[in-house]
Amino acid sequence: MGDGVFFIGELARRTGTKPKTVRYYEEIDLLPRPKRGANNYRVYSQNAVKRLKFIKKSQGLGFTLREIREILGRSDRGNDLCEHIGDLLKHRIAALENKLKELKSLQTRLKKLEKEWSGIQLMEECNTGDFICPKIEKYFLDA
Repeated sequence: MGDGVFFIGELARRTGTKPKTVRYYEEIDLLPRPKRGANNYRVYSQNAVKRLKFIKKSQGLGFTLREIREILGRSDRGNDLCEHIGDLLKHRIAALENKLKELKSLQTRLKKLEKEWSGIQLMEECNTGDFICPKIEKYFLDA
């Protein structure tokens, strides 16, 4: 193909994605539907490379595909993105802070359980009654 125009396999290779992912992104309107060549193969431009790289970078920052589609849609319409992306970043940071609190709490509970676990002397202590693992099941009753 000509310079800057390629089929789906080459687009996928250049962007580190899979052809299946490219087709999926077309279905959910992250990528515009490509033109078709005489052989009915999808034909992509350099813009598709740019969009796919943006999608991957945005995912790396934790943006969802829905959020990325919204950003791309606003960009396609020529809207100013600065305020919108600033709001998304604030939301993402707040969500991460909540997740970190949850993870810290889980870490504390696991350390407590691990400490109790080290006190088990006999295998019978672990395999008793109607429980699969009494230590875990009792722990969640206490939590």
